[in-house]
Amino acid sequence: MKIRRAVVEDAAHIAKVHVDSWQQSYKGLIDSAYLNNMSVREREERWKEWLSQGPSHIVFVLEDKNNILCGFISGGNARSHDSFDSEVYAFYLVKSVQRKGYGTQLLKKFSEALLTNEKKSLIVWVLKDNPAKRVYVSLGGIKIDEETISIGDQQLAEECFGWENLSLIMK
Repeated sequence: MKIRRAVVEDAAHIAKVHVDSWQQSYKGLIDSAYLNNMSVREREERWKEWLSQGPSHIVFVLEDKNNILCGFISGGNARSHDSFDSEVYAFYLVKSVQRKGYGTQLLKKFSEALLTNEKKSLIVWVLKDNPAKRVYVSLGGIKIDEETISIGDQQLAEECFGWENLSLIMK
């Protein structure tokens, strides 16, 4: 597996991973009609925009030995919680590579880039019922907030995990 910085040309592949990972990982958590109606094409357009934002939006991708994209992480400046200076915006892996340590590797690479950009702290929002949130706790993340969000017609609980000291993730 290889981790590298994303480029605009990755937009279609990131969009596919984004939709596939939602459909695989959120089955049973998010309404199936919503998941089935997710559009790779719509996501691709958004990813082209996001990947064109420049260095303030950091995106890394995970590729397998055949250079097939199977995960990504993106983020930048914190959009909430003023006491934290950076945030993970999206972090998804296809089911076949989950629970094998690749997510931890991606998060560490992302954190390293943030530290290089003189960031000191990090938050990430995750669905409360998403079992993948365990990785944040295992890397020293502390639950700092909770809110209810709307996805389709559903109201779902989301938790915010934070690291006041970003270097804790690197240990």
